Amino acid sequence: MRRLLTAAAMAWLPAAITAVTWAAWSAELPGQLATHWNGTGSANGYSATTTFGATLLVIGILAGCTALAAAVTAARADRGAPPSDSTSVTAASDQSAARRAYYSRFVLAAAGSVGGAAAGIWVATATATLANPADARLGAGFLYFLMGLAWGVAVWAVAGRAAYPLPELSPAGEPLDLSPTERAAYTTTLRSPLITAVLGTGAAVVVVVALTLDAGFWLVALVPLAAAIVFGRIRLTVDRRGLRLVAGLIGVTVKHIPLAEIVSAGAQEINPVEWGGWGYRVVPGRSALVLRAGPGLVLYLTDGRRFAVTLDRPQTPAALITALQTRIHN
Repeated sequence: MRRLLTAAAMAWLPAAITAVTWAAWSAELPGQLATHWNGTGSANGYSATTTFGATLLVIGILAGCTALAAAVTAARADRGAPPSDSTSVTAASDQSAARRAYYSRFVLAAAGSVGGAAAGIWVATATATLANPADARLGAGFLYFLMGLAWGVAVWAVAGRAAYPLPELSPAGEPLDLSPTERAAYTTTLRSPLITAVLGTGAAVVVVVALTLDAGFWLVALVPLAAAIVFGRIRLTVDRRGLRLVAGLIGVTVKHIPLAEIVSAGAQEINPVEWGGWGYRVVPGRSALVLRAGPGLVLYLTDGRRFAVTLDRPQTPAALITALQTRIHN
């Protein structure tokens, strides 16, 4: 409870910074603040100081209230949640409490980021205007915004970890019947037309913006294009070397888990929300390549983490991994 309240207090700090700096600079701030910038960092848009400052202050206050409510909810949920080192629970009441504890901490951290971003925007715009009211330039002031966003990470770290209650792992079934000298491998190609379409659309939007508004946005288009190239087609292979995921369009290994690092393998219904969303996701205690909702292969690893990848009929590669492990131990 103490850690959660401390995290909530931290989420209020950005609003306090906005209020204190506004009061300290009020005598020097002009009636208009530079609030919009072009690709070179020069101001090309202005807002009334009072309206802009009040808006950001209200955002910070609302973020603080949200953080406090989330902290209280998380504290109450912790009383009914399983221990933080638990990877799965079966009772419905325990699952509900564990989910509330998990998501409340997420909301707490998000509130810290929103409040921090609002304070960062205020400090960046105010200091840029104060430095040269006639020709305000953002310059390194953009770092204030990034620091504000990162404040949510600090809030999350102080709030403490809560494990998400994943469903129980379905057994792999009988391992494949392999002779001592027989070699076997499983391979399949994974695709996600939806993710590819979204990334392609995002790249197209950035290109249009670059053509019509600012050429500096061209580089931004490389991010969704690179992601589409990597995740447009993934080749999954399971053999005596373990599990490998290779970007099929460029032949680059995205993930390799040696067989010696796998404790067990099984099948599980994958809910993208439970694993952090779509794409390649890394969250505390687990990581996954989630291309859709549905069945997936889940590996328990020697370091206590889980790795999952969505694919049809995951029982087959799970049974092969079990057989290969049996051969090693025998």
